[in-house]
Amino acid sequence: MLMFTAVPGSNEELVTIADLAAESPNVLNQWLADRGEAMIDLLVRIVIALVLFFIVTRILKYVLKLLEKSLNRHKVEETAKQFILTLVRISVLTLTVVTIVVQLNIVEASSIAALIASAGVAISLAMQGALSNFAGGILLMLNKPFRAGDYIIVKGADVEGTVEKIEIYYTTIRTLAGERILIPNSTLTGQSVVNQAQNGTKVLILRVGISYEEDIAKAKAVLQSLLEAEPRIQESLRRVVVDELGESQVTMMCIARVKAVDYNNVRFDLNERIRVTFREKGIEIPYNQLDVHIHS
Repeated sequence: MLMFTAVPGSNEELVTIADLAAESPNVLNQWLADRGEAMIDLLVRIVIALVLFFIVTRILKYVLKLLEKSLNRHKVEETAKQFILTLVRISVLTLTVVTIVVQLNIVEASSIAALIASAGVAISLAMQGALSNFAGGILLMLNKPFRAGDYIIVKGADVEGTVEKIEIYYTTIRTLAGERILIPNSTLTGQSVVNQAQNGTKVLILRVGISYEEDIAKAKAVLQSLLEAEPRIQESLRRVVVDELGESQVTMMCIARVKAVDYNNVRFDLNERIRVTFREKGIEIPYNQLDVHIHS
């Protein structure tokens, strides 16, 4: 039998491998007696937690399908629909995990509450602007003050154009000059927004003054023919009316509907054609003047 001998001159006793082997089972049994029951209990709780989580995920999957069908029936925007489904899924799973952990005493409830409170304060302070835009995006998607394709004017931001897409944090607007502008959703929910056009169209209004000496019917016919000859003007709205009887002129109004992207070009071209055509037809466009009549 192998033996370890103490250093010569010392009083230590001889220790054999057999003695260590004899003591090992006692140590193991003592450890199992102290910790084994707790480990088995923890293992059982973890298995129960996994089973409950699996059951909740199955139920959640079915609920999300029902929710998606309901959102489709109410014709909710695709972006808003996906966001709502994702938010519900993450919220339910997070709540499930926290509840299971607390109920099975895997982690103390006070520790989780302190962690959530600290994280909430830190996140809210660091993301004030982002959270404001996030909330604005939710309001825009749910209330739908405008949709993609509408022509809007944001008075406070001095921006106008066609809405291309509405996202969680920003709304993209294409101006008449072709510029692509990203506006924070908090600006859109905090400012006055004028929705001038729907489905990518806008009403074009032109005012033209003619002399009181001119024939209104003739001027009206000329303007109407110009509107009908312009292919970019939609047939749904082509109208000429007398808008005002002013101090020195009769104001004619041309009302037409055009695509928002063609608005400026149609306005420029019509102004030029009206001026040229009126000159050809001998219709006077008066300028500001003062006629003095002297009576003897």
